[in-house]
Amino acid sequence: MKPVVVEVTLLDGSKVSGKICVPVQGRLSDTLNDDRSFLPVECIDGTFLAVAKRAIQQISLPAAEAAIYQGEDPYRILGVKPDISPEHLRKAYHELCAVHHPDRIRGLGLGAEYEQLATHNMARINTAYAQVSKRTAT
Repeated sequence: MKPVVVEVTLLDGSKVSGKICVPVQGRLSDTLNDDRSFLPVECIDGTFLAVAKRAIQQISLPAAEAAIYQGEDPYRILGVKPDISPEHLRKAYHELCAVHHPDRIRGLGLGAEYEQLATHNMARINTAYAQVSKRTAT
């Protein structure tokens, strides 16, 4: 399963931001149209919600530019909040590693340019994780 970052707008106007897991070779639309009545959504803080599909008005995917943070804030690099628990921090870190690790990119055969980008991203992720994990340990 691969996580897809989404913003779910419910019929009452409230919004839920988080991740929906879809099959690796599947599409978000397939997951939305399967026979389940509820859709599990992992919120940014690591909690899970079961959202009734019939209560969904709209699902938005973030713009590519918004999804890629180029700044130096370690919390934003990791996509976590400052009050995150050490357990949820480790989980967020491992999810990012699974997506951005240079070995994974090499395995996809995307070329040296993408491997360099993945190496750069992993360095940023590792540095951010070290900074945040020090803060959550105290």
